[in-house]
Amino acid sequence: MRRFCIRILTFSLFLGLLLLSARADLLLAKTKKQKPKKENVPEYVFGWTQVASGFKEITDIQFHSSLPDEMVVLEKKGKILLWNFTNKESKLIADFTGNVETRSEEGLLGLAFHPKFSENKLFYINAVSKEAGKDQTFILEFRWDDSKVIRWQDRKRILLRVDQPYSNHNAGQLSFGPDGKLYIGFGDGGAGGDPYKHGQNTSTYLGTLIRITPNLDSNAPPYKIPEDNPYKNSPGFLPEIWAYGLRNPWKFSFDTKKGDLYLADVGQDEWEEVDLVLKGKNYGWNIKEGFHCFLPKTECEKPGLTDPILEYDHDLGRSITGGYVYRGKNLSKYYGWYIFADFVSGKLLGFSTETEGKRKLTVLGSTHFLISTFGQDSSGELYFGDFSSGNIFQIGKKIEIN
Repeated sequence: MRRFCIRILTFSLFLGLLLLSARADLLLAKTKKQKPKKENVPEYVFGWTQVASGFKEITDIQFHSSLPDEMVVLEKKGKILLWNFTNKESKLIADFTGNVETRSEEGLLGLAFHPKFSENKLFYINAVSKEAGKDQTFILEFRWDDSKVIRWQDRKRILLRVDQPYSNHNAGQLSFGPDGKLYIGFGDGGAGGDPYKHGQNTSTYLGTLIRITPNLDSNAPPYKIPEDNPYKNSPGFLPEIWAYGLRNPWKFSFDTKKGDLYLADVGQDEWEEVDLVLKGKNYGWNIKEGFHCFLPKTECEKPGLTDPILEYDHDLGRSITGGYVYRGKNLSKYYGWYIFADFVSGKLLGFSTETEGKRKLTVLGSTHFLISTFGQDSSGELYFGDFSSGNIFQIGKKIEIN
């Protein structure tokens, strides 16, 4: 289970709440000798300003151009709220409380607006619920309705559901790419070390990033397989798979300028990683963790594995939270940087996407927050949510140490 215990134990209010990956092996890892840092990481001071408050256990932040001056916020236990920046108040849009499982990393985890949301008002959620005694990831389609609070039973249909053998490594992100297709990330199913070998098993959704096209015809199957999916006609592969070999992808995003897909994959014992996801690639878990052998411990190199573009060790942080490539105006120095964070250490991190190969990591700020998610508005500016306080901050030039 993911390594949040050290930091979370300092927050008595959240004792026992292990959002992203409350790994049982954390206590074990404390007994290990800390390895020296592999390199000196440059550090700069970033600014952030609180812009919203009053939320509980934030799991996702979304914006849409048809919702001006507003921000959509998801809470782990099942609520979707709309925050208005003008009157500084939130409105309850949907409440799935009681239908969503919330053990460990389970919960209401992600939301994506249909590319034609302005016209059809459709949106999709990723949540863990229990049916027939099994915890399952549900990908559900809903229609936005300002006139009432949307409930679980209001779903238009189920696009997909996947059994979850454990209550961690649920991932939870879903997002429409610039190609109009829906991408969904799945963790390896949980526990530690991938005991069921899901990462390298292409007959399961677990440990993969999939790509589908929701079918808007209610009388047809819920989605279609895009013709250019890499494994659509490959024996032994689910046709939905776009990439695989993932452990627990906690947030991925598309560069709004170039379309590149950056994915943050939570590590096991030593390494957190960022992947530049390409069509049909195998990102190595559980053969490798970052650039390093995991199982076996040595001589793990084999054809077909794709390394990350960046890794950092557990001296710097212990649980990566993916962010966005910055395309705003407030921080011109960081235009084109991928900005992300570590949930446990509270560090804001980043690197320039303009370089090739392995990127150079920079610490952009040190906070005491549990940064669980980022959001990017239509102008390219970035926001992050603090899981512990329920506050949301905008990254900017102004430095406020809260």
